[in-house]
Amino acid sequence: MKRRTLATLILAAWVGALGWLAERHYLGTEGGDSASRWPVPPGAAFHAIRFGDRQYGIGSLTVDTLPDGLRVTELLTIGLPPIQAGTPRRTTYRVQALYTRGLHLIRWQSDLLSEHGRASGTGTLSGDSLLTVVTLPQGERGETLTVRPRRPVILPSAIPLVAASRGLPRPGSKLNLEIYDPLHHELRTERLVVAAESVFTVPDSAEYSATFRRWRVVHSDTVRAWRLDATVHGLPVSRWVDGSGMIVRTDYALGARLERSAFEIVNTNFRALPPAPWDTSPAAPRYLLGDDQPAARSHLAVVGHLAPGLPLPPTVPSLGGGWQERSGDTLRIARTAAVDTLPDPTAQAEPLLTPDTAIAQTAARILHGEHRPELMSRRLTDWVRRTITLRGSPSRSSAGRVLATRQGTRQERVTLLVALARAAGLEARPVWGLVPVGGRWELRPWAEIRAGTWSPADPEMAGTGGLAGRVRLATGGEARLLDLALEAGRLRLEILEEMQ
Repeated sequence: MKRRTLATLILAAWVGALGWLAERHYLGTEGGDSASRWPVPPGAAFHAIRFGDRQYGIGSLTVDTLPDGLRVTELLTIGLPPIQAGTPRRTTYRVQALYTRGLHLIRWQSDLLSEHGRASGTGTLSGDSLLTVVTLPQGERGETLTVRPRRPVILPSAIPLVAASRGLPRPGSKLNLEIYDPLHHELRTERLVVAAESVFTVPDSAEYSATFRRWRVVHSDTVRAWRLDATVHGLPVSRWVDGSGMIVRTDYALGARLERSAFEIVNTNFRALPPAPWDTSPAAPRYLLGDDQPAARSHLAVVGHLAPGLPLPPTVPSLGGGWQERSGDTLRIARTAAVDTLPDPTAQAEPLLTPDTAIAQTAARILHGEHRPELMSRRLTDWVRRTITLRGSPSRSSAGRVLATRQGTRQERVTLLVALARAAGLEARPVWGLVPVGGRWELRPWAEIRAGTWSPADPEMAGTGGLAGRVRLATGGEARLLDLALEAGRLRLEILEEMQ
């Protein structure tokens, strides 16, 4: 009896010690104060960015507990088609954010590195009412933006953490989050729906194979995850999130996906891969935002087959409306269309488009009393094309700065055009998608202005010729190469009919 009692006491002490250790490690508590607990445990997850069976990039999310809060670091590296043959080209994006124990954003720092150079940014939240963002492009003067969120705000990388911190979700549950996207410089409300629950087998350790000269899986773990569905810039995104707030898999509408795996498999194997075999057929879009001008066509009608062999969600808001209609995997693009859509209702604030006196005065001077929407759109578009000099830069400036400096990137010229149109009382939005250039489909940004229906307005082209010969992929946001590679990786468009 004494031995049994002693064994019971030892076992109880061991279980109690394990419970204390787990509570201290995962919840960060010393005296059982629930206010001091961590919302999610510290940890790291590594992801392979794939288009089909080929890996084109790497990603990671790291959560660290600090004395003053929770640090969340997101890192993405995307391989892109080379500008010169045989020269690898990659874009890297890193953002590090600090949150309170309640997952309220305190500050962040972002860094984007591309062939155009480096662009950095910082953000600080004062209470819950004022967000101050400073953009720091390399070799240029910084710019300060201010935003007033309506509720506590987080960055996109913290979406799965917040979902997990609120308990194990049930299918059908809904969650509305205020998101500030430092890559696009926009504040939006993201409406998430817990659509499903499933179990995944995820590699969690690897060993090096001298025979195949690469790392291979030696052990996998079973992970329970919940699917969070949302629509961002008119494109559906599905995130599979586990109970600790880590992404297991992310599925994008147009073919790309992120898959969690072991560090060595995700990183070391990717860096040892030869250059990616990019599709050079006319049906494949280019990721090079080059200097070629779209061919001038008028009254062009196109019937296109979208992404053959790739099933698309039944609802993709950005692919329909205005001059573009979708039926299954077929798109019809013409001068007019019967169906129309309003701007994305989730967009709340776009600091880069904030109107000012100079923009309003410039719009009035350009229009000179014109009130017909179609002519107003044409005058504003032609003025931006003639007046704003095209430049290359990894950063993105506000419409006010582009107007003051008289120069901007393709995306910045679109930003200014949208701001001018809104200042003139027109509904306008930035979009991006495919434009036929030199016999190939090229990914580019442009604007859409409502003149009875949504109509394209492109500062790259004079007049309205050829505006129907383009395919809208996303509404809002920015056509950065990073997003284009993620969201349009396996997109294929074939012309079935072309009428002049």
